[in-house]
Amino acid sequence: MKLKTILLAALLAVSTISVYSQSKLSLGFEAGLNLANTNQTPSTSFGGKTCFIIGAMLDAPITPQFSIAPGVRFITKGNSYSGADGVASNSLSVIELDALVKVKFPLTEIKPYIFAGPNLGFILSASYTQTPTGGTSSTTDISPQVETIDFGLMFGGGLDFKVAPTMDLFGQFGYSLGLSNIQKNNPASTTKTTGIQITTGLRFKL
Repeated sequence: MKLKTILLAALLAVSTISVYSQSKLSLGFEAGLNLANTNQTPSTSFGGKTCFIIGAMLDAPITPQFSIAPGVRFITKGNSYSGADGVASNSLSVIELDALVKVKFPLTEIKPYIFAGPNLGFILSASYTQTPTGGTSSTTDISPQVETIDFGLMFGGGLDFKVAPTMDLFGQFGYSLGLSNIQKNNPASTTKTTGIQITTGLRFKL
């Protein structure tokens, strides 16, 4: 009898969450900047590189304060170098899947939130561009030297601004921390992506 009661309560909770989630689903679109860099061992003289992000995400509330936010983004990553001998940069084109948990603070028409979760990137291409001082720029495909998977963590926060009954404007700030070594066949060194991400977009209630 006790087991039946527990199962019934669990089923009721899942059903309630499902109904609530379906009634509050929203779809968002975002674009912005990825201030990309890499953590490298041993360290190098490469610094940051300004890249871009475009993407879309669902927001599926579990309760008024918590939601699951899966998303897909096209994002560029990399690093750059500038010195007396010229400039150079590494560039990655990545399709990234996010699975974030959001905690919302629905205080007024302006709603702050924080988020965290894993992301899985599929590296589509990788290139190295070099421009010697006084010379001509050249680009080399370095895809064979780079892994196809870039796994990491994403965390940050943002604000939702209600601009219409079924539409919110949002802005958010996040940090992406790569956990996997994207260098291939080079046990002497590691390269992991990082990025400070600033995006804005619109969210529509479905």
